[in-house]
Amino acid sequence: MRAWGVGTALSKDGNNDYAVRVMEEAIREFEGLAEQDDWSVAQQKLALAHRGSGNLDAALRLIDVARSTGITDAPMQRVRLDTAYGHILLSDRATLDDGLRVLDDAAKRAAQYGLTHQLRSITDIRRTADGPASPPPR
Repeated sequence: MRAWGVGTALSKDGNNDYAVRVMEEAIREFEGLAEQDDWSVAQQKLALAHRGSGNLDAALRLIDVARSTGITDAPMQRVRLDTAYGHILLSDRATLDDGLRVLDDAAKRAAQYGLTHQLRSITDIRRTADGPASPPPR
């Protein structure tokens, strides 16, 4: 669905509030289609947009929805969900250590399955964390 791509691009460009509105509208239209995996990915992307706009409560709520409703048998989807979850946890000093642990696990899984793009993303996210961050485990 094009709205996810538009919303993701807006979010990555720092237009998080607009990205949230675009994605929420798309989710409302999408809910009737019964595509569980896609719906879960939409929740994940919306969670990251809320994180970017500083709304951590909504980000945590939505990433929990994504993690509980997504089919996570595929290694790439598991890595993506864990990376998003870890990124959100890093946004709050109270959950920083948990976020680093989640990202470490995601990095191990990414390395195990040769998911180099995801591994680079995890490394970049860790670098932006406040405080010293060690390189992800291999």
